[in-house]
Amino acid sequence: RHIKSYRMPKTNFNILKNDTPKDMQNNFNGISWIVPKTWMPSEGHSMRLASFDIPFSKGGVGDLSVVSLGGTSGGLTANVNRWRKQIGLDVMTEGEIQAISVSGESKMGSYRLFRLINDSQQDKAILAAVMPMDRETLFIKLTANYEGITELETAFADFCSSIGMVRK
Repeated sequence: RHIKSYRMPKTNFNILKNDTPKDMQNNFNGISWIVPKTWMPSEGHSMRLASFDIPFSKGGVGDLSVVSLGGTSGGLTANVNRWRKQIGLDVMTEGEIQAISVSGESKMGSYRLFRLINDSQQDKAILAAVMPMDRETLFIKLTANYEGITELETAFADFCSSIGMVRK
């Protein structure tokens, strides 16, 4: 019944700069990475090594998860198709999935990067990286809307490239 309005100053998350400061070194189960200052650790479920809320312009927040699973965990095709279904896209063949992937290089070796966007449902989109390791596979997934994915793509790739093994 009562309408209230508030004025709040805009928050500058430094997300529009290409040189986002990186100052948080993290180490989980022998795996390390560098996290931009604007990324906030968040609660995830027990399968996640780490979770982050990632702000982007216009007040949006993406959800990033880092998960490590044994072996190939069902394989590249099954995992990418699972993500595609999560945003209302049809499944693809292994060849089609390889064709849409981009290769990246981290401190641990190469990985495959996927940009999954449903043009008819732009409220959810996914950036994902699949990084094979010796006996397990690391899955890094960022879920946001189309604008967020587009804006955060470079920071996501930088994060994936920073992943390495902890040296003792």
